[in-house]
Amino acid sequence: MRASTLAVALLLAFAVASDAAQETPTTPGCVAIRAQRVLPVVGDAIDDGVILVRDGKIERVGKATEIKIPADYELHEYPEGWVTPGWVELHAHVAGTDLNDMVYPTNPELRNLDTIVPENLQLQAARAGGVTTMLFIPGSGTNMSGFGTLVKTAGKTVEDMTIRFPGALKIAQLGNPERRAGDVGRSRMGMNYLIRERMKEARDYADKWRKWEQEKVGEKPQRDERLENFRGLFAQDFPVIVHTVWVNGVEATKRILKDEMGLDVIITHATFDSYKAADVIVEGGLPVNIGPRLIHYERETGRVLGIPKLWQDAGCEDLSLNTDCPVVPAEELTTQATMSVRFGLDEKAALEALSIIPARQVGMADRLGSLEVGKDADIVVRTGPPLDPRSAVLLVLVNGKNVYDVRVDRRLF
Repeated sequence: MRASTLAVALLLAFAVASDAAQETPTTPGCVAIRAQRVLPVVGDAIDDGVILVRDGKIERVGKATEIKIPADYELHEYPEGWVTPGWVELHAHVAGTDLNDMVYPTNPELRNLDTIVPENLQLQAARAGGVTTMLFIPGSGTNMSGFGTLVKTAGKTVEDMTIRFPGALKIAQLGNPERRAGDVGRSRMGMNYLIRERMKEARDYADKWRKWEQEKVGEKPQRDERLENFRGLFAQDFPVIVHTVWVNGVEATKRILKDEMGLDVIITHATFDSYKAADVIVEGGLPVNIGPRLIHYERETGRVLGIPKLWQDAGCEDLSLNTDCPVVPAEELTTQATMSVRFGLDEKAALEALSIIPARQVGMADRLGSLEVGKDADIVVRTGPPLDPRSAVLLVLVNGKNVYDVRVDRRLF
């Protein structure tokens, strides 16, 4: 069949389906999307695909010839549209306020859950760019800046937005937290000393509670609010995400937090010459979240190298990308992937680095990161291929709810 004939046939099929769907009132919470191409991320692409959503979850995904769209589903049709899951951003600072409190070099008692500002302009821009989930973390002004919150980018209240608290503990090694006051923590040796001492104290506290609750060993420990969130960290309910760069920085992260403390660790940034330790990091099984810097200038040769590609070439498959928003605006997370492809990362890895891999890294792959039955209905429709910088977002659903529609909302970019 000629391409022009196929296009006409598809348009007629869409028109027939649309007419049928308009005859019956829609049922709240029931949505259908039909588009030219659906990219589930997990599994093959689906041409002329359909996604059914019920009560905030994905009900069915497949070919339009195999899925009958119920008459009471609110139908969104995009004959030339491409559909993906919403992107997952693991290094974000735009869901609220108060990124740092820098009186002390470590702040294990702090948390940013109470600083979230729902529906702020940066969140609105993020979801207009297809970002539906963020790990909102404190800044890197101190070695240990507190506990972050995993959120959706839409929701009228903090409770509506929150997926999990704590989302992760934030630690920073090297660079920003190097203090100028002359106290402990100014040097890299001092920073690592402080991190070890705080983590040992927290581990001891978590161990005491675990032994008392599970084995009834000793007296009931006294509750310490400063250390309480560490119980979940050492139970591996959530990870520690570590701002770290340079080869010695990423190796120190692995040595202290993975090998000595036994924690689930996400290395974030992983820039400059960090890739030179990639074999050690890959062997240790640590996930890597790269950005916002994507290129490395090799002074010896004058070459400009793609950092994600360098990690991939070293065997790293557990690789995601970030914007460190607002360093790079969150809505440009797609552009981060596009640039990574320009500098050698293959397209499949780049697509997964925005979706299923960060979802897996933060322990939420059962809910996020792909278009699979039973997962949260976080769905994005674009005008064309997602990694093509010319493609624009047309529709965004978060938990099955329409939170951005270019036909109604102002197009931002």
